[in-house]
Amino acid sequence: MSDAAFAYAQARLQARHGQRPDERLWRRLQGIGELSHYLQVARRSVLQRWVAGLQPRQSSHAIEVSLRRQLRIYVDEVAGWLPEPWRAPIGWAKRLPDLPAIQHLLSEAAAPAWMNADPVLAPFAAGTFAERRKAVLDSECACLAQHWNPSVPLYQTWLQCWEQMWPHSPRLAPGLRRLGALHATPVGAALAGVTDVGGQQRAALQAQYERAFRRCPFQPAAAFAHLGLVALDVQRLRGAILRRLLFGETPEAGS
Repeated sequence: MSDAAFAYAQARLQARHGQRPDERLWRRLQGIGELSHYLQVARRSVLQRWVAGLQPRQSSHAIEVSLRRQLRIYVDEVAGWLPEPWRAPIGWAKRLPDLPAIQHLLSEAAAPAWMNADPVLAPFAAGTFAERRKAVLDSECACLAQHWNPSVPLYQTWLQCWEQMWPHSPRLAPGLRRLGALHATPVGAALAGVTDVGGQQRAALQAQYERAFRRCPFQPAAAFAHLGLVALDVQRLRGAILRRLLFGETPEAGS
C-alpha cells in the first residue's frame, strides 16, 4: 500500500499530534489542588474532550467509565482516517483499557458491580460464568476468549489476535511489530491498564512512541504510536483526577 493511501491519515495525525498537552500545561495543572478547579482549567485546555462530562462529585468508577468511553471514541475516530483494510487492526486498540476487566471475568471471578455501569463491559459481566464467556465469544473480543490461558497475561493474547488482523504487508508490518514488542514489556503493559506508570517510566515509554511516530510516517504504525501517546496522556490525567477525588491531595512530585 503506497504512501498516498495514508496521506489523509498522516495529515490528521500530525495535526492531532501537535494538539497534545505539553509539560507546561501538566505543570500548571499539577499545582491545582481542588478537583473542581482542576477540571475547570482542564476544560479550557487541549484536555477538554476528556474532561467535558466530568463532575467533581462523581464516583471514581463513573470517572473511569467516562474516560474509557472517550478513549474508545477517539480510537475509532483515528482508525476511521486510515485506509479500510487497516481500520479494524487500529480500532482493536480500543480494547486495551478493557483487558484487566476481561481477564478478571474470564478467570471465573465474580463480576464487580462497577462493570455493569460500563455499557461495553456490562454484557460480559452479566449472568453465570458460562453466560459471560459466551458473551465474549459472541463479540469482537472472541479471539481473547478462544485463546484464554490463565497463566498468560491477556495483553499478550491481545497482541496475537492483533497481528492476525493485519493485511499482508511486508513493508508495513515491521513498524507495528516493534510497537507490539513494546506492549509485551511490563512498562508497555501499562497501556493495557495492567499497571500505572509515572515519572521516568512514562518519559521512557513516551520517548519510544514519539520515536516510532517520527520514523513511521504514512504507515499504520504512526496511528498506533499516536494512540499510545494519547493513552499515556489519558492515564496521567486519570491519576491526577483520582488523587484529588480520593485523597484531596496532589502527591505528584516526580509524576
